[in-house]
Amino acid sequence: MKGKKITAVVLGFMLFAVLFAGCGGGGRYELPDTPDTPGDKDSWLYHEGEYTIDWFVDLSYFSYPGSGRDEVSAKIKEMTGITINFISPVDDSGDMLQMMIAGETLPDLITIDAGSENVVKLAEEGYVWPIDTVASHWAPTLNERIEDDVRAYYEMDDGHLYGLPSLAYSEKYVTEDTRFDTNGGLLIRKDWYEWYIAQPDAKDITKPSGLLDAMSRVQAQFGNSVNLFTGLLLDQFTSTGNVSTIYLSQYFGAPYEDADGNYQDVMETPQYAEMLAWLNTLYREGFIRQSNLTATTDSIGGTISRGEAFVTTVAPQNYYYSYINAYNDGVEYVPLVLTNEAGEAPILQDLTGNGFLFTMMPKTGQHVESVIKLLDYLYSEEGQRLCMFGVEGDTWNWADEEHTMVKYTDKYLQMKKAGTLSGYGINCLTVLMNLAYLDPITSHEGDTAEEIYFDNLKRPLRPYSYSYKISWPKLDVSDPDYMTHVRNKTRMDARWAEYLPNIIRAESAEKSAEVFAETITAMNRAGREAYYEFYADAYAAQKERMGIAWGWPKNDPDYTVPTLRNPDGTFSNDPIPATGDPWYLLPMPE
Repeated sequence: MKGKKITAVVLGFMLFAVLFAGCGGGGRYELPDTPDTPGDKDSWLYHEGEYTIDWFVDLSYFSYPGSGRDEVSAKIKEMTGITINFISPVDDSGDMLQMMIAGETLPDLITIDAGSENVVKLAEEGYVWPIDTVASHWAPTLNERIEDDVRAYYEMDDGHLYGLPSLAYSEKYVTEDTRFDTNGGLLIRKDWYEWYIAQPDAKDITKPSGLLDAMSRVQAQFGNSVNLFTGLLLDQFTSTGNVSTIYLSQYFGAPYEDADGNYQDVMETPQYAEMLAWLNTLYREGFIRQSNLTATTDSIGGTISRGEAFVTTVAPQNYYYSYINAYNDGVEYVPLVLTNEAGEAPILQDLTGNGFLFTMMPKTGQHVESVIKLLDYLYSEEGQRLCMFGVEGDTWNWADEEHTMVKYTDKYLQMKKAGTLSGYGINCLTVLMNLAYLDPITSHEGDTAEEIYFDNLKRPLRPYSYSYKISWPKLDVSDPDYMTHVRNKTRMDARWAEYLPNIIRAESAEKSAEVFAETITAMNRAGREAYYEFYADAYAAQKERMGIAWGWPKNDPDYTVPTLRNPDGTFSNDPIPATGDPWYLLPMPE
């Protein structure tokens, strides 16, 4: 779902292949011949010496300007002896990483996209150390810390683990009772929503036909109060498609698994076709604007900021300041639980996943024995708390004996109010972040009204929020056609991105369905059928490894339609309320 230019991906891969063909780590590097570290206590407690290391993070927007000079960095140095010098590229082309590979100048640590083919290539071609092997010598407690399911997902065919992920939501922390926010969200302008549902002949706004009626009548009532009325605002169209169609397909209940437990492409489901037909209807009725199909993220953010959109279907976290600007101008958005026309409860993808970034130890790096201890510390719960909340006793303490929630000190709250938390180093070192552990213990003390408002944008959707991790199985990289499937996936995405705007703006429902069928044919020519056969095998293998019979939540015999709590604390009898409101955050008392 990352918007990269197809040509850049293809050329980057070709360059990558050439670079790997020209050099390689191979067996030219050996681990130090130094005594092993005992495993009777945390490995970093045995650290010796002080070193400065280079850590390359392959994200142009990553920045930790205070690293080495702030209190969090000082604590890391105290615990591990290491000062970190972060390096990041000027753009996201991948060229800097490729040049370091070609010149065999990879630094002590590198952090790259966890889903990139670079992860596999760097390991297979011998450029990076097996993390578990290094840890077995000098950080045995790290091997004990790595969660079984995280290891199983990233373990290579040789049985070794070559890095550590960020944002990998392990089952150790995610229980059946745990609910996380959705990834995307369908948000509706509160004042217009309340006006519509108060009309005596208002339709069920939780269904597509009812929301269409609401758009028509709200435009007639309030359209002149904004410069450009937008019924439904979609996110940016990219070289791989549009994430809004992904979010909407989940509201419409498009399943990624059939009734027999086999993986299926959601595009093959009637719910997905219904969703596309609805988008086409909205476009033909003037409730999706032509300009939306070519809009940039900046212009989309501007539409939200100005309150011109009745309904938005984006990832709100990507437009934080836009929603806050609208809020400060008196325009509030609230979540809407949309269904398909049959009224089936949605199954929304939560924020959990198998990982975002992957940190590896190049063989060209130095001080291997100390670097692995650093990783052990940062991966530990103690290190996680330091990077997220600061130094215990200085900026936070435990709120209870069971250690289920942190409580910030006055110093923390004063820095938060002054906007200087980053100067302390708080929430800056995020490349190994484990939100599955941190989220439940995070306090909302000191949150501003704007922050509470924003956090509440998606919280009421949690009853409909489910992990989609199972639908992203570990692919078989040993398959001789693996790279062919990877290339075909890129080609498929390109075809989808090319045809999708035409599906939405077709002049009739019949023409829209016709273009959709043509799209599937074009994607099949790009290798779609073979890719999903390969993917379905990986899905079945993943389920077998996890010991589960189903992946799609509604296939679970114990599945029940969520029941939401009303504002007064009672439970709603309506299984699909327009706006749910359990778990709303409330302002802390002054």
